[in-house]
Amino acid sequence: MAKQYKKLQQKIHPPKKTEPPKAKPGKDYLLMAVIVFTLGVLILGWNYLDNMNRAMYFLLVASLTLTYANRHARLTATQKIYMERASMASMGLAVAMFVILLVQQYILS
Repeated sequence: MAKQYKKLQQKIHPPKKTEPPKAKPGKDYLLMAVIVFTLGVLILGWNYLDNMNRAMYFLLVASLTLTYANRHARLTATQKIYMERASMASMGLAVAMFVILLVQQYILS
């Protein structure tokens, strides 16, 4: 009788499924270290870098900062999409500038 009562109670009031809590984002110490290193190279090498190198390092810092902000900021879905696109665009531009600098310095000269 008790088993039937339990089954009946489970049919009437099914047990609620508990979702595991969402994992908190990591601290990203490596990403922060890379941002600080790149920013340090940009600041300390300002006198030695030409405009293309400065722009490349600035775009790299911007991309890494956007990546960090995307991981840790509370954003809506559309804001996350825009943030990811901006990060990838600045990373792509930094890589393109790097390739252009390589071609200028080692192939054309």
